[in-house]
Amino acid sequence: MVILFFILISASLAYILLPLAGENYWPFVSEGTLAGIQTEKKEGVQAISDIDFEFEMGKLTEEDHASTREYLKRQALPALKMERDLLDRMGLNPKQEISRKLKRDINKEVLRICGKKLSS
Repeated sequence: MVILFFILISASLAYILLPLAGENYWPFVSEGTLAGIQTEKKEGVQAISDIDFEFEMGKLTEEDHASTREYLKRQALPALKMERDLLDRMGLNPKQEISRKLKRDINKEVLRICGKKLSS
């Protein structure tokens, strides 16, 4: 009876997990590649946001702000490109148009967090 139980459990797990192994995105998810790229991207965006905040608080000159912001943008660009390439390989299209309602919701959240409206 116990052997039959383990056979049923093993078959159930195989039935659930085997389709995942065939998906395009599975190796990237299991290795944490996408999560690492997204973390790197998030850190870059946060650094740019911090520089903008310091400039608005008067801690940076306009020249320092512009040069530092450009430097940080160049540093974040490879992560953005890697994320786009990875999503393309996974079959997800990051260039797909989003609905007006979702754009409005995103703008509301950005305004709530940092007080700036996203440019279209």
